[in-house]
Amino acid sequence: MVSLFPKNDLMDSIVIDAVNEDKSIRAEQQTEKGTLLMIAKGREELGHLVVSSTMGQEGDQTFQSNYSIIYRQGDQDKVLMELPNYLFFRPSSKKISFEKLSFKEAEVYILTPQYQTGHGVEGYIFAIDKQNEDVFPLEIVKKDQVSKTLLYSEAEPLPSVENNILVVHPPVGAGTQEADAKDIFYKLDLNNKRFVAE
Repeated sequence: MVSLFPKNDLMDSIVIDAVNEDKSIRAEQQTEKGTLLMIAKGREELGHLVVSSTMGQEGDQTFQSNYSIIYRQGDQDKVLMELPNYLFFRPSSKKISFEKLSFKEAEVYILTPQYQTGHGVEGYIFAIDKQNEDVFPLEIVKKDQVSKTLLYSEAEPLPSVENNILVVHPPVGAGTQEADAKDIFYKLDLNNKRFVAE
């Protein structure tokens, strides 16, 4: 079976086993008033990894589609983010959960579809404002660089909250400078929809 998505470096390591045309849900998290979902928008290619790599182990499940992250309340869907041509690997086809972190002013949820890379994993972050119940993605600002994802270590500990500050253990590999191996502290700037490194 041949992929209809643009070719990438990992295609040679993947065998496509099936194609799903219905809007499959790959991640789901109940919130107080609704549900966060990662949904395939049409064709989804399901396969497996034939060679182990930094991205996964031989036999891992592979998923590729144009995905949407949505917030569902009753029959109302709010699209929070689009992930076009998105490919990720998982040890199984089990639905992914969002990691929940509680701040004074918001509930924050991290979605990390790709479970390993060998150099840290990337999480998409969403906030639910406790005051007005608005739901939106958050950006990450570190040293004047703005990112749509939070990079963190795939080893323990996971991102956590201490004194209303997000504490992130950065990815550490061979050659990582000592200064770059220290925990990073992010302050939630809800008005500007972002986390800012301190």
